[in-house]
Order: sequence, then C-alpha cells, then structure tokens
Amino acid sequence: MGVRLLRRFGAVAVVPVLTIAPASVLPAGESLGHAASSTPGAATKGQGRTFATYQVVIGDPVTANPGRGQGAYAYCPAGTVVLGGGESNTLLLPTGAELVASNPDDVFNGWHTAFYNASQAVPVTLRTRVVCGSGIPGYQLTYLQDQIIPRGQTRREFSPSCPEGSLTLGGGSDGPQGLRLLDSYPGGTNQWETTVLNISLTSEVSTTLYNICGRGITRSLQLSDTVRVAKGGRANATATCPAGSKVLSGGGDSSPRGSNLITDTYPSSDGKTWTVYVKNIVDEVSWMRVRVLCGT
Repeated sequence: MGVRLLRRFGAVAVVPVLTIAPASVLPAGESLGHAASSTPGAATKGQGRTFATYQVVIGDPVTANPGRGQGAYAYCPAGTVVLGGGESNTLLLPTGAELVASNPDDVFNGWHTAFYNASQAVPVTLRTRVVCGSGIPGYQLTYLQDQIIPRGQTRREFSPSCPEGSLTLGGGSDGPQGLRLLDSYPGGTNQWETTVLNISLTSEVSTTLYNICGRGITRSLQLSDTVRVAKGGRANATATCPAGSKVLSGGGDSSPRGSNLITDTYPSSDGKTWTVYVKNIVDEVSWMRVRVLCGT
C-alpha cells in the first residue's frame, strides 16, 4: 500500500536503519501471558542518536455532554516535531467515551483527537497528549487520504508503511463522528496498523491514515501483558519503555482484530509508559495488549 508525502521537516541524513522483527499475532481466545518484547543491545549499538529535546505536552480539557461529539488538541512547542499522541479522559473506566480519531495535526504541529460521549447521563472530559521531540533527521509525515468505509457497520483495516529507508515513529487516523477507532498501533515491521468501524447503516464515510517517519533513532518495540476482555466488558493495560529510553508512540492491539473499541490511549507525562483502555464490542471474549515504540 503506497503513501503520499505530506510534509518534511529538517535535513535528510544517511544513517543506518533499525528494523523490528514481525510480532506474533494473538489467535482468538488465546492469551500470550507475559508478551515478549525487544530490547536494545549489541545489534543496535551505535545505530541511533539521542533526542535534542523531548517532552509530552498535555492539552486543555474538553468536555462533551451525553450524546455529543467533540475534538481536542495539544500542540508541540516551536523547534520540535510531533512523534505520537493520544488522549486520556478524567473518569477512565467506566465511561461513555468512544474514540473517533487520533492523528497528527500537520497544520499546527500538534495532535488531534475526537470522541463521542455514548453515555446517557454523564459528561465526559478528555485531554489530548502529544509527544514532541527534536534532532530527528529525515522527519516526514505521510498519509493515505480519503479511504472509504462502506455503510452498514463495516470494519476496514489499514497498514500503511513509511517510505523505504525510514522508520515508523508514530501514526494515527482522522475521520468524522460516524467512525469509531478499534485498533491503532505500531506494527511488527514498519507499518502503522489501524482498524476503523463505520457505525452508520445508511452512509459511507472516509478516513485519512497518517504515518510519522524518520531516521537515526534507535527504536525498540515493547509489549504489555495480554489482557482478557469479557463479552461486553472493559479492560486496560500499560507497556513500559526500558530505562534510558522514551515513548515515541503507542496503541492497542486486539484479538480478534477490531473486537475492542478504544476509549483511551495515551503516554504518561514523563514519557515512560503507554496506556490503553478498551471496551469489547463483539459477541465473544476478546483480548488486548499495548504496543509502544521506545526511542533514545
């Protein structure tokens, strides 16, 4: 699947590239227990560089009343670029929040999230969080625009990749209130994996997929434990970056794919962990885990 170049920041440098071996796929109804993770070692020594600056910025709170949708933003400071992002709500579990979109905002150098409050009685307040850094050669943002999801409560899966010679650092998807975000996470090689659901029975909708790409970062993929999600239930998990590294981006991985709807997905304020909350929307038990990309 191809990508189109949207914007490029900074100079391009020729540096060695670290890739991640494909991760195992969770079969329906099976738990991996303590999921495996990759760790920096001799094979990655000398291949990366350190961030010039790094921080997690938390945006202003945004509230949606019951049955209403809303968007929220967080912005990176001048001199930095977007690496990843997400949102957390003030109530966590249980809430009526359903994530519609989570994507980089290339116009204002930040992160955008959109959500719908499915609660019948309780307002939901969210804050968007964005991971910002500098000193990343070959930084660019790519996208697949206006991908159609047919009507009739249809799911679609996407796996866009960064251009050859660059690494996936983060990703996300944008779309209207008729969409729900079911999966959004770094893939096992160099993709950003996304599953969306068109909840409408009568109208098709479209989504735009984003991939944040760069070079020269020593990168590792860390996985949380795998968590069982009861039929109609909710669950959460957290993945932690190794000492000396920081979160680039992260997300939730479901089995069966598209079986869980994301309600929260966010980095900790100190850049050490990524947490995801989900709710099961299929007529069977599902599983979830967190996948986080860590860099130095």
